[in-house]
Amino acid sequence: MARRTIINPILKKDILVNARSARMVVTITLINCLFALVVGMLFMTSRGSAYQVYYSNIAQMFPVLAVCELCIIGLIVPIITSTSISGERERQTLEIMLTTPVRPISIVAGKLLSAVATTAMYVIATLPFMAVAFIVGGMGWDELFKYLGMVLFIDIYVGSIGIFYSCVKRTSVSAAISTIVTIATVVFLSCAIGKVFESMMYMSDGSRSSYAAYMMGKAVCYAVNPAIWIAENFVRLLENESVVETMTGYGKYTNFVVDHMAVISVCVNLAASFVLLKVASVKLVKGSRKRKKSRI
Repeated sequence: MARRTIINPILKKDILVNARSARMVVTITLINCLFALVVGMLFMTSRGSAYQVYYSNIAQMFPVLAVCELCIIGLIVPIITSTSISGERERQTLEIMLTTPVRPISIVAGKLLSAVATTAMYVIATLPFMAVAFIVGGMGWDELFKYLGMVLFIDIYVGSIGIFYSCVKRTSVSAAISTIVTIATVVFLSCAIGKVFESMMYMSDGSRSSYAAYMMGKAVCYAVNPAIWIAENFVRLLENESVVETMTGYGKYTNFVVDHMAVISVCVNLAASFVLLKVASVKLVKGSRKRKKSRI
């Protein structure tokens, strides 16, 4: 009887390979050097004349570092995931992987969890810089857990798109380009359509019903875009302002989507991510069968 393992075998293999690679060490070193430079600049700008120290600038350390790391993760995860399956295909190890007892959905999930584990290493390596914000009161436990939740969400959302294209496309380059283009399209197209609804809203007859209808369309477009509620969180920390409140006339008009935009955006995008992972596992099997038939 074969012994069942608790850890996903694909995840276990990728963790061992990544832990021994020089790329991981170099990447973590570069990220820490970047964070050290940002922290040094924040401390330099916090010094005033006559040995004064402006702790308000130091208190902004957490949101600034968090935005930097989220941008780095947003750039690294598409590259990692989009080359996960296509890279195995190019190295001619995908067919061997599919002959193992591991199911296709487990292979796809293992590749996604491998990306999550990689970004977790980046976050752990930069936690000492984040901890400085605790000293000056710029960050609390709730902000820290929100930040970790954002990192996990970006891993799953962006990673699922990358793995989907990695299973569909034949080369790693085309998969990486398709992933980046898709994410950019979702972010910018939803904002553009939201602006169209906003223009139509101001050109309407001015009735409350028409205003609410156009605002609902704008809110739905923004709810699809995860960058909106992520930006909302950091804008509140930096400037104590709200991006979402401007959509409702600062509370004059509101609806269910605006009031629960972050929750709706997370649920919708995570559901789409799981659908993409399921489709990717199906494409993985079908693509393997087509290649076998073409060789016969």
